[in-house]
Amino acid sequence: MDKKMKKFLLADIFLLVFLFLLSSTDFLLRERKMDIIRIAVLTDMPAGRQLENFRMGVAKAATEWNVDVSFSSLADMRTGEEKQAAVQRELETGCRGIVLQCRDSRHAEEALESVPVGVPVVLYDSETDSARVRVRIGGNAEEESRLLAEAVLTGREKGESVTIVEPVQKSWYMEQLHGLTEERLREAGVLVRRLSLGETSAVETLLKGMAAQGGNILVSGDKSVLQALGEANTEGIPVYGAGFSGAMRGFLEKGTVRGTVVHRDYEAGYLAVEGAARILQGKGAAEETVVVESVLVTAETLRDKNVESVVFPYI
Repeated sequence: MDKKMKKFLLADIFLLVFLFLLSSTDFLLRERKMDIIRIAVLTDMPAGRQLENFRMGVAKAATEWNVDVSFSSLADMRTGEEKQAAVQRELETGCRGIVLQCRDSRHAEEALESVPVGVPVVLYDSETDSARVRVRIGGNAEEESRLLAEAVLTGREKGESVTIVEPVQKSWYMEQLHGLTEERLREAGVLVRRLSLGETSAVETLLKGMAAQGGNILVSGDKSVLQALGEANTEGIPVYGAGFSGAMRGFLEKGTVRGTVVHRDYEAGYLAVEGAARILQGKGAAEETVVVESVLVTAETLRDKNVESVVFPYI
């Protein structure tokens, strides 16, 4: 091997050693750090099937949209101030988007008061006039009232009248759901009354009075009222409504509740995080309303494929 060839060989070896050292350190070449977007999801859903499915949808969207999600429960917080403090803590730790589910509209408004303009908020199953809300996700009252009215008409055997039972303080969405349901039933020739219930503890007296009177069907779009009716219904009165829980499944199986309309919570969790991620990545609309589909659940359909993923924890 002549001197010229040796020089070329030494140069090649030196180059290979240099490239190896360069690739194993961050000298000159530094790995680009990805900007991780953090989104805070805060919900006052109680523990159970609804919350589990919602969380699974959140986790799926977080993976697909490459965002970091923190999940906080507001279920034990009784005031708007407590919920506002929870939102503030998330902002202080660097979250850039908020997903909020809060059943009390006043609490939702208070919780969002401290959110800076520019931090997008996605609201699910809640109501507030806050200008910070960019995406609103919820059910379709028109569709749910159709499902509910059809269930009542199908289960109506002897020309029973219908009493819609609602809490004194009801949301705009519930007012819409009950109003549309009443309208549909009246158009079908059904006598419909509406009754405000001061406390859910009064349902036992209500049910006994209805049983003594005879010929009644009870309907409620309020989950707490529906659950109280299912729990106390020893009189065999047909009861229909909206909302689901582990206890509700038992009521359906026993027949103390005949049918209930249920949101697809997995879908809602996914869409909520997707909505926030799209905005933060510059792909979202200025303002958007997203409708989550619902299904009617009865004792007969509990194990149907179309219903299973809605009423049982998503797998």
